[in-house]
Amino acid sequence: MGSLNTLFPGQPPRFEPHITITTNIMIDLDDPNKTRDDVDRILSASAVALSSLPKNHDKLVRLGRVNSQRKFFKKLYFQVDSDPNLVSFARIIRELFVILPHDIEEENIKQNPQLYTKDSNGNTVKRKLSKKRTKSQSPPAQEAKQFDTSGLQYLAAQKAADWSLNEFDPHLSLVYSNIHPIDNALWRTIKTRISDYLDIDNVDSDSFNSGVSGLGWDGGVLKLVLCEGDVNDWIVLGSVDVH
Repeated sequence: MGSLNTLFPGQPPRFEPHITITTNIMIDLDDPNKTRDDVDRILSASAVALSSLPKNHDKLVRLGRVNSQRKFFKKLYFQVDSDPNLVSFARIIRELFVILPHDIEEENIKQNPQLYTKDSNGNTVKRKLSKKRTKSQSPPAQEAKQFDTSGLQYLAAQKAADWSLNEFDPHLSLVYSNIHPIDNALWRTIKTRISDYLDIDNVDSDSFNSGVSGLGWDGGVLKLVLCEGDVNDWIVLGSVDVH
């Protein structure tokens, strides 16, 4: 990755090699204690989910051909085989920590509008409870209405299954860049460097696949990352080793 970065103009950002499992995980960032609890809970549950997958694969992550797109975050990357276990893991994480929390929050807004307000940008946010209350202040908001989430859980499972089949696109990014298109001369240099480094030919060919290259791994580290602002400003909120 370091060698490839030097081929692109403008000093592309450096980042750790990784496979993105999902985005938009819901955590509480307003309260540091709640943030820590959310991060620990999500990482622990994710590690358990990963360990529960069938042990019928040699490598959970198997790299395929090198490819490029117009998108900044998919400028240059290895495709990753959609291994059934990897897809199942992504589906579980998407359901439990993205879709279901979002759907429950939306339903709570409908059932308990008194618990929410609008921020300066017009977004719906939870009201912050004051730690101190005087006699002159208004009384506490009425008790929250409880509601059954079983129907939401069923729908979340369906949505996650559809997402895992139609939208989940595992890949290992090599370079982030705005350059487009990659001209033929640069593309030849890229292929040469990757081929020389890995001692494998035709890295951008459909014939290049995990069965031939043997590139990939099983286990590693799960990380929860706050991806806001510049890539260099991304913050690792927590991590857990998985084997």
